[in-house]
Amino acid sequence: MLLDRLEGRFFRTFIAVLEERSISKAAARLGYVQSTVTTQVRLLEESVGQRLFDRLPRGVEPTEAGRKLEAYAYRFLQLGAELEEGLAEHGEPHGVVRLQVLESFGASYLWDALQSFFIKYPHIDVQIAAGFQADTLEALRDRRIDLGLIPGLGEEGWTDMEFEPVARDELIWVASPERAERIRAKGWGGAADARLVGFGSRCMYTSEAESLLSGEAARAMGRAEFASLDMIKQAVRSGWGIAFVPRSGVSRELAAGTLSACAPLGKKEITHGLVHLKQRTPRRPVNLLRAHIAGCGLNRLMIE
Repeated sequence: MLLDRLEGRFFRTFIAVLEERSISKAAARLGYVQSTVTTQVRLLEESVGQRLFDRLPRGVEPTEAGRKLEAYAYRFLQLGAELEEGLAEHGEPHGVVRLQVLESFGASYLWDALQSFFIKYPHIDVQIAAGFQADTLEALRDRRIDLGLIPGLGEEGWTDMEFEPVARDELIWVASPERAERIRAKGWGGAADARLVGFGSRCMYTSEAESLLSGEAARAMGRAEFASLDMIKQAVRSGWGIAFVPRSGVSRELAAGTLSACAPLGKKEITHGLVHLKQRTPRRPVNLLRAHIAGCGLNRLMIE
């Protein structure tokens, strides 16, 4: 029977190689020598009867069988964590919570809540990854994470997700003060020679911006994609582009006058919220983190 030949440590090693796309990096992450990782991957391949990784000149990539095994490996490790935590349910809370957030929100507004959580629950480790809304939902469905913190518009209609609102916000168009003045005078015509600056097509902000673009001047605008909110703000401050971003992410620049809101171009309400799979009962550490974030005053982002 296949289950009799499997060991939990093999799955942990498999996941490390899968995420790092490298035997050497997986070994460093796990504290093993490379030969141990190679041996454990080989033994897992022998157990399932298929090759799980293709070896490349630089690193590895999963085969079709490896991609199929991925979801089961995450679930296997998750069941192990649930068993361990369930047996120690009445003791000091401990375990690992895998949280994925939109970097531009998490970096600016999540640290205070996390810092106080770490002090209150020193034996709970929080592993934080960055991802856009679509990436986070995909990771939840694949059971690669326990909890997401994402922006929503209140109209998604996810039947398999539980969304817990944390803070209201709004998406606004921002530009340099000089360009914002031209936009106030000319509407979209004042942005015709600018670029739409954003995170790219996987980002909800960019998708909403594209849906609001109107008129020949707007359609003629170029596009630019950047990896961080700081880079987006720098491009906008220079006058080179305009962006559709959460007010919370540019509040300091608006107050300092280095960026200006472009009211004539419109805006849209959003809600930042915690999300998890409905069909999956959250473990104790996950519930503790959910309650802590929800109760930590993130509503300071509320838009009146």
